[in-house]
Amino acid sequence: MTGTAAERRATALRQAAQAKRQAAVTRAETAIRTLIKGKQEINFRSVARAARVSLDFLYGNDDLRMRIEKLRDQQKARPAPDPGPEHADSSDIMHILTEKLRRERDIRRTTVSQVEEQLAAAHGELLRLRRLLQQHGISAT
Repeated sequence: MTGTAAERRATALRQAAQAKRQAAVTRAETAIRTLIKGKQEINFRSVARAARVSLDFLYGNDDLRMRIEKLRDQQKARPAPDPGPEHADSSDIMHILTEKLRRERDIRRTTVSQVEEQLAAAHGELLRLRRLLQQHGISAT
């Protein structure tokens, strides 16, 4: 066997740390690709969150830092995608609002009709009670 137990432990710790660092780099690269495919905002926080790594790790890794900064700057330079012709959006909104207005108007008409029926029934009941009071000689005023 070569080396002392302490040297073997130190070597094992260095290898474990290197494997852990490489796994974090791989997660960060995968996260960046996922964010790009999903057309999501790329910045240090979004990559750190997606990769489950610290911000310090991303800032401390020169390759990842430069890649994130480059992608972030490219996204800022690119204009937001055009949602389409304005008149299409306006006509969709007009259609939605027209339908909503139509439904609300129908509901209001139904409600007014029901209230008018209830009012007519209440007037009829009042008239019946007044006649009943008059039959018994009681003044309704």
